[in-house]
Amino acid sequence: MEKLEKQAIELLQMMCGSTGCVISDSGGKDSSVLKHITLKAHEIYGLPFSVRHNHTTVDAPETVYFVRDEKKKYESMGIKYEIHYPAQSMWQLIVAHKTPPTRLMRYCCADLKENTGMGEKLVTGVRKAESRNRKENQGAVTFTKPKRELLNKIKGNENFYINRQGGVVTLNLDNSETRRIVENCYRTNKTLINPLIDWQDDFLYWYIGKENIQLNPLYGCGWGRVGCIGCPMAGKNRWAEFERYPKYKEAYIRAFDKMLIEREKSGLKTMDIWATGKKVFKWWMEDENLDGQLAFDMDGNIYEEYL
Repeated sequence: MEKLEKQAIELLQMMCGSTGCVISDSGGKDSSVLKHITLKAHEIYGLPFSVRHNHTTVDAPETVYFVRDEKKKYESMGIKYEIHYPAQSMWQLIVAHKTPPTRLMRYCCADLKENTGMGEKLVTGVRKAESRNRKENQGAVTFTKPKRELLNKIKGNENFYINRQGGVVTLNLDNSETRRIVENCYRTNKTLINPLIDWQDDFLYWYIGKENIQLNPLYGCGWGRVGCIGCPMAGKNRWAEFERYPKYKEAYIRAFDKMLIEREKSGLKTMDIWATGKKVFKWWMEDENLDGQLAFDMDGNIYEEYL
């Protein structure tokens, strides 16, 4: 057994062996590896677990179908697999918040992905290698929204630190006092357990090949990430996403049109460049092309895209 694999399995058993845990499945490669690791812990130690996928309403169709297949596979093994549907879709959230989601205003993540898990041991496929933010704000165990009781318990304890997002990162799980604090506080705090936290990309892909782990088919189409279509965190990849899924582009523009109506009703000031839903979409996509430029459609007709 590989060292990192063994460490991940032992972390799961140490943190969840007595109470069980919920595996967070995004439909991405890290989640697929995580489920594979957890199944091994289940086979070795009898680790009880269930799986949860948060349906965002802007997942790629391939992701939706892949998750449904995963649900069937795990339920056939007698493992509970829940697909959690949000109270509001992305399109409704845009209208309700009266502004598009951005890198800084990520209400979509809070409402669509992060609104479950309180009082649970929620296991994720988060890895430090994925971003600087995760490297600085995540550990093998993280409390994302700590209550005062926990903050009082860790005061002056060198085995914890408060990250810049206000969460608590656990540094030393070998310490018995630390484990007691984590165990006593998880029911009243949102607890994330990240067994793959130190896995580098090269090892992850090697492990996927070695273990023959089935992935979301989008990776076979050359996609490096699988997430919400149009996510501002995806940068320039969004253009390729909307080229593949033009109906999502149309849905965003319709939502932006409704958002502008709600802003007017509420007396909110709106920038001139947000004159229409299409222009909001252009701003949102950081499109630097000038208004009035002409383009050709697939039939060779000339049109002005942003009106």
